[in-house]
Amino acid sequence: MDATSLGAVDEQADAALALDDPLGALALALMSRLRATRAVGAVVDGDGLRVEVVKGRVAIEPGARLAGDGRQLPAALAALGLVEAVPLRHADEVVGVVALGPCLGGGPYTPAERGTARSLAGATASSLVAREAVTRLARANRQLAARTHALRTLFELAQAFGRALDRDAIVGRLAFALMGQLVTQRLAVGLCDAADQPLDVVLARGASADALAIPRELAQMEAPAAVPPGPLADAGWRWVVPLRAGDVTRGAVLLGALAGPLDNQARDFAAALAALAVGALETAARLDERLERERLHEEVRLARGVQARLLPERLPRVAGLEVAARWRPSRDVSGDTYDAVGLGGGRLLVAVADVVGKGIGASLLMATLQAGFRLVQPDLAAAADPGDALARATARLDRLIASSTEPHQFVTLAWAVADAGTGDLWSVVAGHPPPRRLLADGRVQPLALGGPLLGVLPEPRFTASRNHLERGDALLLYTDGATEAQNKAGAELGPEGLDRLLADAPRQPDALADAVVAAVDAWAGADGVAEDDLTLVAVRRT
Repeated sequence: MDATSLGAVDEQADAALALDDPLGALALALMSRLRATRAVGAVVDGDGLRVEVVKGRVAIEPGARLAGDGRQLPAALAALGLVEAVPLRHADEVVGVVALGPCLGGGPYTPAERGTARSLAGATASSLVAREAVTRLARANRQLAARTHALRTLFELAQAFGRALDRDAIVGRLAFALMGQLVTQRLAVGLCDAADQPLDVVLARGASADALAIPRELAQMEAPAAVPPGPLADAGWRWVVPLRAGDVTRGAVLLGALAGPLDNQARDFAAALAALAVGALETAARLDERLERERLHEEVRLARGVQARLLPERLPRVAGLEVAARWRPSRDVSGDTYDAVGLGGGRLLVAVADVVGKGIGASLLMATLQAGFRLVQPDLAAAADPGDALARATARLDRLIASSTEPHQFVTLAWAVADAGTGDLWSVVAGHPPPRRLLADGRVQPLALGGPLLGVLPEPRFTASRNHLERGDALLLYTDGATEAQNKAGAELGPEGLDRLLADAPRQPDALADAVVAAVDAWAGADGVAEDDLTLVAVRRT
């Protein structure tokens, strides 16, 4: 193949990679350059092939299934008059095939023409693999966002149901949540005191409660399902959500047509919401304050368990760096969180964040932030410039928090990447108490601020600062529980008090963290106030 031909192949390969339809572009390019009369493109799908592209007159449609693995011309295409197979190879894997009909000249394809076809096919195979990877990532991100939203909604509704002590408030919140989450304009709720009693229609939206009768047997269904054939289905009701939790049956909810399907995720949400509603109805029916406290205690215990599992199971080991962490909630659940993860190449990422407020609401926002940490870690690990990557990751977390919270909710964050080999330290401090760099000679230096707190301002700018850790130097990240503890006179320990402590504190991370915790407790004393969560992460370059 001469230089001109090679240049043309490169241009066509680049074009195939840039198109949304690389397989179609390849088929057209091969038909043009090889003077093929017809072409069929198929991709590997499961244990066979799926036709994606048909060019020219071939008696087959896109979407058709073919036997074969793409390495040879499928028998079904050979039977339709196609004569040449061009496998789409990516590394050692065949991801598809383009089958060609006879060339216009009537003779076989030459070795040079087959070489051209292989060159174009290789570029297209890479593009197909990249397209599939992007598709999978987008699907995973959508699923993660939907599940995060559903989990947050259920936790918020658990709080709302727990505060509602009358039936009407519980039913109203149940109806609002189902209509909003499943997107329907029509809903009716029927309640009963026992499974063998008739249902009393207590609420209807988009229908008349007086003219509606809900059969008792609908409340005995095991899970959300389609309305059985009969008068209700004829009247436009499509789905039933039984109000059941374990052995307790309290009624059923009818739903009209939904904007989307009642798939597994929607069913799980509806069933979980129904279980929450039944629990609230039971509490309201008995008005038993002791049972209410026990139920809330169990919810908090579960939330604490979930929250604790979101924290690192163990601290990473990075040669040349030592790390320690302390996490002490002021209540059963905390608004503080931390993370520590090795990024490879001798680098360590550490983070400390403080979510506004306390209790379950703060813990839910903390869960969202921890999910964000997991999302950005691959980008930080692959970054050539850790400072720029850390700033961009902070902006991404800000967008996540802003889209997941109410206007009054926000997060402060301080995080840093330390390099064991060079001693370089990149950090971003977003509305958080500045971490302290503890020099081996006793000096204490705060890190620079890098932007506002997360989830408040539209399109904020974040910048990373760069410092250095000599061998023996340490870094302390902390939440405001370390500086806002009050003594019996009402005076806070404050940043100055913390710095005085740190000047003489040991630099070894475990000893340093223990010294800070002990100093906070000593400052508060028996009559002092240390009601805030306290979280610390300490790092030393050895």
